Amino acid sequence: MTEYFIIKDGVQVGPYTLEQLGKMLDGKMISGNTLVRISGGTEDGEHHAVSRLLGNRTAVLGEQQNIATLLSDEGNVMRIACPLCGQHYKITEDLFETKAFRCVKCSCQFKLPPRAGKTPHAATNAASEFFDTEIPEGDLLCPHCWKSFDRDYVLYISVHPSLFGDPILGEYVQKRFVPTVFNQAGQPLDQCGLPATEMACPRCHLRIPSGMVDTPALYFSIAGATSSGKSYFLTCMIHQLRKCLSDYFGAAFFDADPRLNETLNIYEKQLFMALEPGNITALPATQISGEGISDRVKLDDIEVELPKPFVFEFRNKDSQDDLNMVFYDNSGEMFIPGRDEWVNQATFHLSHSDGIMFLFDPTNDAAMRLALCDARDPQVSKNPRAVDQTILLTEMISRIRRHANMVSSDTCKIPLVIAVGKYDTWKEKFPVDLASVPYITEGETLDDDVKRSLYMENILAVSYKLREMMLQFVPGLVNAAESFFEEVYFVPVSNFGTLAEQDADGRIGVVPEKIAPVWVEVPILILLSKNEQIREKEVSVRNTGTELGKIVNNHIAFIHPENGKQVFLPSNYAGIELEIGGKLYRLPGGKRDKVLQKKI
Repeated sequence: MTEYFIIKDGVQVGPYTLEQLGKMLDGKMISGNTLVRISGGTEDGEHHAVSRLLGNRTAVLGEQQNIATLLSDEGNVMRIACPLCGQHYKITEDLFETKAFRCVKCSCQFKLPPRAGKTPHAATNAASEFFDTEIPEGDLLCPHCWKSFDRDYVLYISVHPSLFGDPILGEYVQKRFVPTVFNQAGQPLDQCGLPATEMACPRCHLRIPSGMVDTPALYFSIAGATSSGKSYFLTCMIHQLRKCLSDYFGAAFFDADPRLNETLNIYEKQLFMALEPGNITALPATQISGEGISDRVKLDDIEVELPKPFVFEFRNKDSQDDLNMVFYDNSGEMFIPGRDEWVNQATFHLSHSDGIMFLFDPTNDAAMRLALCDARDPQVSKNPRAVDQTILLTEMISRIRRHANMVSSDTCKIPLVIAVGKYDTWKEKFPVDLASVPYITEGETLDDDVKRSLYMENILAVSYKLREMMLQFVPGLVNAAESFFEEVYFVPVSNFGTLAEQDADGRIGVVPEKIAPVWVEVPILILLSKNEQIREKEVSVRNTGTELGKIVNNHIAFIHPENGKQVFLPSNYAGIELEIGGKLYRLPGGKRDKVLQKKI
């Protein structure tokens, strides 16, 4: 039996029959110049162009022509979808009698489906003026391109190996389609009759985890300078969340899509499941683009890079409210001013975020490295770097303004956590020993049950101390953050809880068996509490401490008791007790009852 294999860029795909090659040529999934290798028969091993094998065959309109998928037919307007790529069209009454249409996305020719009591007949070939360029806004949000749409517009991914080729993702990707035929289990069938279970976005055509169609999602962004440790931070944070949410908050946290999370899972395995835990290991630096980091798609006839999301399911056993948590990790180079290009949309997710974590690296700040950081860490003593991380933060703010269409006077309601990393290198200079500060309560009697909560008062007390330290070295960063974001938290974190080490080859990494992360999960716990997903302990009403300051324009204003400077704190500090110069002060604001306003 003779079989045919398509060859492109050194990759062989198949086998196919001549009939299948003809259908792919008709549908513009391949071109007449596509090279094919023959297997079997008298021409075994030979290579020929598709046009030679098929005798320069062209698509024939008639009974064999593709029929468009009917989405709706309401009087004078018919909505259809291309049978090849799923592109939506709006057909008005003056086009009902058109015989042939050509898709502007994939060039596939098709005709209208029959209407009740009417049959389209001969006319001219329609142009693209009926092209339905806008997918209506809906309740679903694509985690890749952030387009919102209704469930009716969800595409499915074909299963049969002959159904490949996509005008947006490329000719070696399984075909996307609008479902019209279903089996008894309610699963949509592809053109070859196989059940399809995987879904895709109607705009970018990238795969969407099925759980994201049925369950709401929260989006969290991570930003920071090159070599600040964002990949380590995200990996260690996810590892800690898997245990912390289950142990303390009765919630399950696991991969919603292991394929989307593959890169992160590989990192986690390297650090926490190392075969040789006594040897130094290092993660690769986050690239600007590439496999495992981003996807290249064609939107509006322009090839663009979209960041790969990491998607997890969060199931709260107390509330029975399930949701997805989506994380984005960007290369530090993407926050260099001028890199916000249409062709690389890697940071567009910032304006859609439900919480942002900005990872600040003291070893990348010349003054802080000299004054605070332990020179025994090779990140401090070897190849010192100096990065103006204030510029990166202000560039991030500028992008949020642009993409959210904000005016200069607008403030941002997205909570910001500035995670000051590599705590193990500067902990000796910090006035608080984190080991002695609990950030989760021992247990409170709530709703006739003993439950734990996030100890926000302790976290804010540490945040204030860290804010004071940051004002000494990077006041511009603190002021920029608090001028734009309504809620700002400063959190010290250590991905490893131990100093980095350098091996004989000069690689800087960490010994897995020594890893003991410090407060690395606190930034995301803060953001979860701000999004009302975990409890926050009510701030105690105390009679101790002198009341300090007053509330002015949603800020807490006071004169610093030691240096006499004017202080403006964000309102999230309201009501807490601070220790300044050995004395206790109570900030105004009364009770900050944040134990989930929606009952858990």
